[in-house]
Amino acid sequence: MAERITAGELKNWAYCRRIVFYRRHMREASRETFKMREGIAAQELVERLEMRRTLLEYGLLGWQRRFGLWLTAPRAGLAGKPDLILQGDGEAAPVDFKLTTGPVGENHRMQLAAYAVLIEEALAVTVRRAFLYRIPDDRVFVVEIGEREKEAIAAAAEAIGRMDELEMLPEATDTVARCRECEYANYCGDVW
Repeated sequence: MAERITAGELKNWAYCRRIVFYRRHMREASRETFKMREGIAAQELVERLEMRRTLLEYGLLGWQRRFGLWLTAPRAGLAGKPDLILQGDGEAAPVDFKLTTGPVGENHRMQLAAYAVLIEEALAVTVRRAFLYRIPDDRVFVVEIGEREKEAIAAAAEAIGRMDELEMLPEATDTVARCRECEYANYCGDVW
């Protein structure tokens, strides 16, 4: 069986496909960046504070919070660990904490949709929406999850599988500004 694709890899696929290649084929080359360390520390703080909040901000009163669930979806070939799952009434909604100030990007939508697919298969519930919690300004954004988003996950997972099979380096991102803080910047000589 092929290696499962993680929700984080799907997020990175939408951001820069080469990150996925390097992480899957050159694992020893990865290095943690300052931005990664800061994100982990901020997320830990938010998780502790999250238990003190009501679910009113999410519009889901009476639902339960579930932290730290590692999920696998064998049929979809996915795996991942949502930051938070809100669950109730036969439904669930993933919440992803982000240390960012920008808008909800396509890469964030991809990760949230991957969590939706994982949750539906692993927990046998329906996922219609997800939330991005933007840490710096304490804002919550709703991301609708429908068939189009789930189909995009399947297509991206298939493309990653082809990349793995061919061991072929994908094209770099068109947004070179993303490369400045990338842990693999030294490997993309064609970008610089």
